[in-house]
Amino acid sequence: DAVVAMAEKIAGTEEGFVIMMNKRAQELGLKDTHFVNCHGIDETDHYSSAYDMSLIAKELSKHEEVFNFSSIYEDYLRKDTDRKFWLVNTNKLVRFYNGADGLKTGYTDLAGYCLTATAKRDGMRLIAVVMGESSSEVRNQEVSQMLDYGFANYGIVNVLTINDKVGDTKVIKSKNNSVNLYPSENVTILYKKINNKPNITYELEVKTLEAPLKKGDIVGKLKINKDNNYLKSINLVINEDIKKVSFLEQYIMNIKKVFE
Repeated sequence: DAVVAMAEKIAGTEEGFVIMMNKRAQELGLKDTHFVNCHGIDETDHYSSAYDMSLIAKELSKHEEVFNFSSIYEDYLRKDTDRKFWLVNTNKLVRFYNGADGLKTGYTDLAGYCLTATAKRDGMRLIAVVMGESSSEVRNQEVSQMLDYGFANYGIVNVLTINDKVGDTKVIKSKNNSVNLYPSENVTILYKKINNKPNITYELEVKTLEAPLKKGDIVGKLKINKDNNYLKSINLVINEDIKKVSFLEQYIMNIKKVFE
C-alpha cells in the first residue's frame, strides 16, 4: 500500500511509475531485470537477477543517508501516541554481523527467501546477494559466509575522491581561461591480500572546452591503470559554472594578449 501510494504521488499512476523503473533499470545497465509492478509481489514477466540486485545496491549505496534507516535493528512507529507499534528489521545481520548496515530482505513463493546485504569495514564496502533460499536462517548464513570471504581475502586502495583536483584545462571564450578537473566518483581499487598492493596511475583525456559550462558537466575521461595495465575509465567533471564572455570582453582580452 505504501509503495503504491508513493508511485502514484511521483508518477500519477503505478503504471507510469513502473515505466520510470524500467527506464532507470536500462540506465543502470540491468540486463536481466524487468518490472511489472512497484511492490515486487510475484507477477508474470516481473523478474531480476542477483547480479542486477547488486548493481541496484551499489547505486543506492552512493546515497549515504539510506544507511541511517537500513542500519536500524528495531524501533517504534507512532512512539509518541497510544498506538505505538514495535518494528524489527527483517535483516538480522545489521545486529549480528560486524559492519552490516543494510540493505533489503525479500520473500515471495517464486523467489524464496532473498537478501541483498552490505557491510563496511576499514573503508571497504561489500555487497552480497542470495536468492531462492529455503529460510531466513539459510540466507543469513550464506550471506555472512560470502562477506567473511570478501573481508578476509580482499582490500582496497583509495586512489581519488570527488574532491581531489586531478588537473586543469583551458576554456575558450571565458574569463577564467582555465578550469579545474575532478573525478565524477570516488576511485577505489580492489586487490587480493595475497598479492602486493597494486601500483595505480591515471591519465587525463580532456575535450576542447568552450564556455559556457555548468558545474557537473562531463568534460573528459580519467583513465585508470593498474600495474601499467588499463583498468577502467570514469568521467571528468568541473565543479563551477563558467560564463561565456561578451564579444567586447573577448576583443579586449585578445588586445591584451597582443601586448603581453
